[in-house]
Amino acid sequence: MEMRLVVLFLVVSVSLTEAAGCIPTTKPQCYKKSTNPDDDFYCEWDDPNPKENQTYTLYIWDSGKKSVLYMNTGNQSKKFIPLEELGVISSKTDIWVQTQVRNLTCNSSKISVILNCSVKYSKPNIASMERSAGNLFLSLDEPKDNKSVIYEIRWRERGSEWQNATFETKENTYKDLYTLHLHNRTVYQIQLRRQAKLHSLQCNDSHSLWSDWSALTDIPLEIHIPPVLHLDEKVWSNGTRDIKITWAATSAEETIGGVTYNMNLSVWSCGKPKRIQLSTLNQTFDISVTYSNASISIIATNKVGRSAPKKIIIPPVKHRNECVTFTNITKAKKRCLEWYKMEDGEILPNSVKKSKDKLIKHIKNEVQKFVRHYYILHIFSKQHQTAEMCPFYSIEGAPIKGPGGVNTTDLTHESVVLNWRHIPMAEQRGFLKHYIIWISGHGKTKLHKVPADKTSFLIKNLHPGTSYTISIAGKTIAGKGPNTTVNTETHSKEKGLSWQDQTILSVCVVAFLCTFICSFAARRFKRKLCPVVPSPVVDAAEFIYPQDQQDLSQITEEVHEFVLLLRQELNKSTENVAPGQSTILQNFGLVVFEEEEEEGEEGEVTDLSFMKSCFYPNPSYRGKTLQLPENFHLTDSPIKDNDTESTYRNGLFFETKVQECDKTSL
Repeated sequence: MEMRLVVLFLVVSVSLTEAAGCIPTTKPQCYKKSTNPDDDFYCEWDDPNPKENQTYTLYIWDSGKKSVLYMNTGNQSKKFIPLEELGVISSKTDIWVQTQVRNLTCNSSKISVILNCSVKYSKPNIASMERSAGNLFLSLDEPKDNKSVIYEIRWRERGSEWQNATFETKENTYKDLYTLHLHNRTVYQIQLRRQAKLHSLQCNDSHSLWSDWSALTDIPLEIHIPPVLHLDEKVWSNGTRDIKITWAATSAEETIGGVTYNMNLSVWSCGKPKRIQLSTLNQTFDISVTYSNASISIIATNKVGRSAPKKIIIPPVKHRNECVTFTNITKAKKRCLEWYKMEDGEILPNSVKKSKDKLIKHIKNEVQKFVRHYYILHIFSKQHQTAEMCPFYSIEGAPIKGPGGVNTTDLTHESVVLNWRHIPMAEQRGFLKHYIIWISGHGKTKLHKVPADKTSFLIKNLHPGTSYTISIAGKTIAGKGPNTTVNTETHSKEKGLSWQDQTILSVCVVAFLCTFICSFAARRFKRKLCPVVPSPVVDAAEFIYPQDQQDLSQITEEVHEFVLLLRQELNKSTENVAPGQSTILQNFGLVVFEEEEEEGEEGEVTDLSFMKSCFYPNPSYRGKTLQLPENFHLTDSPIKDNDTESTYRNGLFFETKVQECDKTSL
């Protein structure tokens, strides 16, 4: 018994091991791609084990007739089934797939469908979309049968959860349209799928299959600001200009999915604008243009819209006053002639005529007489370039008006400056050759010719105090125009300083200022390096000399040596001090020892007043320098009301205060 159980277990294990090598497929889906009853069918399923070399057999079983409608074997997981091979399929059918791996077979689950009702559209495609003011306008391609469709749309911000909505469309429309409401400044992702609407009594919407989801689509922001263009121009002498156009990229939210730049260039006056499309990576463009005006327009386009156009005009090269030829026109493949009426202060006229066939001799017969025009001849051989530029008249005439704003300035006794404004171009009626100036006065008339581009002229060699009449007129090849006259009178003599004297005076003033500044700076520098030794301040005083002494020139000042001694003892006697050798400054408690005066000198010493002293000097301080706590001031009288005395001796002023102590005579 036990032996039988072991054998049974081995058999079951081997059977399970062999079965494990065959994995059934998912349920097959059989459908047609439209509601058209004559359409063929497709069947497909998922292969869970694609690495194995497997064989698939598709079975379609008619449940009513109990017979096989279709059977096909192959190694593909998708089958195309022509309608002719199925025959009549009005009843329900069972469909399954049998998988064979080596010697093993396994079957998928069965599905029961009515094949005529099984419809699966292709996944929708977004034909176009536009975003504006928080709304996303979608335009979708229609299904093959052009029937009404049920759509499911889902959207989300990046990294967030999906939001879903469904909508239906109408039949027989060119595009399926839908408007989705979104936040204005947020980037989104969307996907769509669709399902057929079945109108047969035998079918309902549950038999229809959802299409696959469309590809995940990023929705960028709309472009609000057009590109800002920058132009770099390089003018060559051969009639061409190299233009380099650059612009900055739009924001990252606006460039999601890519941005293209559509550019319209008008560089050939007699042709249509040239259209160029550039990708996001290109933010620069080089082009060669003629000397005439050109225009450039650029529009930035992304998935949801386009910016406003940015247009810029490249002005023409400045007009020439003479005819200029830049290149030979014999090898030109194309030519373009443009001409226009010249107007003062306007480089780019409003009305420009152009022609591919007319020559210069033809247009000269067509333009208005006595009016200046301008023509530009362009050619194209290897590139667009300007061949000739020239102002011209069909017929020239004399000016019909004289210069305006005539006046005189800088009047002196011998010269005057005449000023004027150019004659307007419309009143010149020809090319001005020069201006003619007449100066009449002092019985003579002088004539001067001034170039046509000048607006002032210095008239010299005039007589002082003389009245002059000055006239000026413009002249063309056809003759002289009307005069404009002004009267003036020179000064009788030169007023003020001449320019030579003014120059000399200016130089002197500058030299004086420089000297003063340098001296002031040197003094300040010297004070910083060598500080000034302070000197005693001596107030002015009246000195009284003896009546009998008349010769003041012989008065000399004697310098005495002295020693300051501090009093050590109040009661010490001063008897040892010889008279005439010491001076007691009793106000300060000091004694001054002096040497013997030389005989025969006069006017050296003014008698000192009596000074009181409460202290006596210490003899040990002989030879020390006298230092007083305050400056001395000489008073008008020897003794003031406040009991002070002023004394002058040997160039020193002393002011002493009389105290209650004894008075000692010096």
